[in-house]
Amino acid sequence: MFYRRGAGEVLGVAVRSVSVLEFCFIAAVYLVVDGHLVPSPDRAPTAQDHDDGHQPEGTDAAPSATGPAWRYALCVLGDSGELNGCLVLHAGRVPTPSQMTALRATVRRPAEEEPGTYLQRDATLQPAATALAERLRALSATVMHLEARTSIQNALDGALTAPLGRMTSRNSLLAEVLSVVTGRPVTVEDAFGNIHAVAGTKSVRPYPRSSAADRSRTEQLWRASGLPVREPQRLVSLVLPDRDLLGAMCLLENGLPYTADDVFALQYATRLLQVEMSHRRSMAQLELKLGRDLVHELVSGMDQETAMVRAEALGYDIRGPQHVFVAQWQPPRTDDTVTIALRRTLRELQIPALVSVHADITVAVVTGEPLDTELFVVAARTLRSATGAVGIGGPSRDLTELPRSYGEALRALHVRVHSTEPYGLTRYDQLGIYRILDMPGSETDLAGYVEEWLGALLSNDDRRGSDLVHTLAQYLDHGGNYDDTADSLAIHRSTLRYRLRSISQITGFELGDPETRLNLHVATRAWRLRSARSRPGH
Repeated sequence: MFYRRGAGEVLGVAVRSVSVLEFCFIAAVYLVVDGHLVPSPDRAPTAQDHDDGHQPEGTDAAPSATGPAWRYALCVLGDSGELNGCLVLHAGRVPTPSQMTALRATVRRPAEEEPGTYLQRDATLQPAATALAERLRALSATVMHLEARTSIQNALDGALTAPLGRMTSRNSLLAEVLSVVTGRPVTVEDAFGNIHAVAGTKSVRPYPRSSAADRSRTEQLWRASGLPVREPQRLVSLVLPDRDLLGAMCLLENGLPYTADDVFALQYATRLLQVEMSHRRSMAQLELKLGRDLVHELVSGMDQETAMVRAEALGYDIRGPQHVFVAQWQPPRTDDTVTIALRRTLRELQIPALVSVHADITVAVVTGEPLDTELFVVAARTLRSATGAVGIGGPSRDLTELPRSYGEALRALHVRVHSTEPYGLTRYDQLGIYRILDMPGSETDLAGYVEEWLGALLSNDDRRGSDLVHTLAQYLDHGGNYDDTADSLAIHRSTLRYRLRSISQITGFELGDPETRLNLHVATRAWRLRSARSRPGH
């Protein structure tokens, strides 16, 4: 009679036998269950489990992200030659031939080390030795493959929770870890092909920015296959959780062909990048919505205690002097592009602000003094368009004055949009006489004033279809300069002289008189504002 041990018992004997060796340690133990390798419930002894506490020669307490110097899958056979399990061994350096001989001898003598047990070998197994050896090699390759993939996953997972250190963002840290794992340069792009993170290369722009057509083609290939797309100089994996493209992660060429592990690492890192980018996008959208609601209530009027609590939740200090900005770009934008651009502009200028949008006008409550034209220049550069106007209200010392600052900002914007130079920035405290002309409730007085000074000229324009009032307004706005006025009207100097003579004859006013010119100038500006209000949408 022969006593036959179970697979778990045979595996346990092998674990105890190998764990006494000095040059390696057991990293993982797998047991055969129903023909499949599964992790053993028993903990694999490590180097620290030796009685003398000696660290295996040339090994570390924990493998690095790129793995140990030597890994080996040792198959454990049962009493009848069947496969009972597998031990995954690690070492800091490749073992010598004598050490490998000792390792193999250790697992061949389990019966001698376990008194009371006997090993029965079936001679009929000899003809199947070749097939068994092939199976063992295949299983060993599978285990090593799984170990490599697990090592890659563990290294990349750590990038989501590890301290940033010298890295500027989580994306940069993820790119750095992927570069170490694959041994290749890595870049992270946004949805527009701009590089936001680089690792493994000193160049901040290791390849030219792809065109919109090229990015569209890459997106189509990605959607069709779901696999990384081969592009010149790089392998591209897109962050595309739904319909909107968020960005891309790229493995750059280094003279060696891409391996299956490279592709696996790129795809896994892209999934982690998708989690990070989606989270950041959701937080930005939530912040934008909360800020939009708060700005609307601030400029409409709300109690100070509630405003302070809600502003602090968004990281904004509502105490102290505030200004209200309003901005509008042509053609009108119905999405959040102007709002996002103004947020970026204020962040670049290091101005704390809450930004919102109402219809086609973007509204911002900002801390401190306005920066005049610098703000408009940066915003125009961000939007890549200078066809916009910005109005800034007067300072508000507390929350109760924000509605007043908002009204002043709207008047400043209104005056700028309907002036001879409709694009740019206007502060309310720079409006001069427009602060009187555009005040609410002044419409009745202005109508009579305009009629007194321009009535005859307006009647003539209506009767003859001429445009003499506009000519007069341009002439006065340019300080009586013939050349500038003619250029602005796109007419010849002689034509301008003829029109000015007609204006004097019709009105009976001497245009050279300073008092007359002042009143006519005020009247033409009031006429311009009244005309703007009468247009649809104003």
